Amino acid sequence: MDKKSLALLEKAFSSEIGAALEGSPRLMQTKATLRADALVADGMLRKCVESWRGIEIEGYELTHAGRLTYCATCEAPENSPYADDGTDLRDFGDQ
Repeated sequence: MDKKSLALLEKAFSSEIGAALEGSPRLMQTKATLRADALVADGMLRKCVESWRGIEIEGYELTHAGRLTYCATCEAPENSPYADDGTDLRDFGDQ
């Protein structure tokens, strides 16, 4: 997947997090509709309409496949107890 498509998945993921934490709309809106529609065709995004504070908002949301694809590209932050392969390093203790 190219960087621009991953950037759209990241923007959609960010919209989900913003909705959960801040109460903002959960749908991503973008001017890159051709790329977003290609991701819809690939099953990574879904086009939706949502009512938010009495306003109809049209946008895109992540599908499970899109969320997994985006999250698979993320790396563990520095000083994280998790290795890059997902292993929980806390399980090994002082062996």
